[in-house]
Amino acid sequence: MKTLLLSFLFVTMAQASSLRPDRGLYVCQQGNEDSICDQILKPFFSGDKLTGISVEYVGWCGSMGPYTYPCENGVCEDAGLKFEFRDSTHYRWENKQYGFVCEMGKKIIVR
Repeated sequence: MKTLLLSFLFVTMAQASSLRPDRGLYVCQQGNEDSICDQILKPFFSGDKLTGISVEYVGWCGSMGPYTYPCENGVCEDAGLKFEFRDSTHYRWENKQYGFVCEMGKKIIVR
């Protein structure tokens, strides 16, 4: 059991260290609150390591930001908000104070 847990942690850490979120517009695909705004995400890297993100809240809520959040091991957060990346085009957004959560996905724009 211990070996299995260590293997899982190693794979999870390796995935987080090589995670490269895409820049773009993200929308709430599944959440617990209707008022979660669309988000324009701009990631920052040092080499291959995700070091921070800039997020501008747009859509029905107008435009707020951009705000910058530091990242470590595929998670970007401050005291109030948390962004946990699933892959390059999906992340879990959480408002810690109010308990709002949403699975965010990159919006594909067809021209």
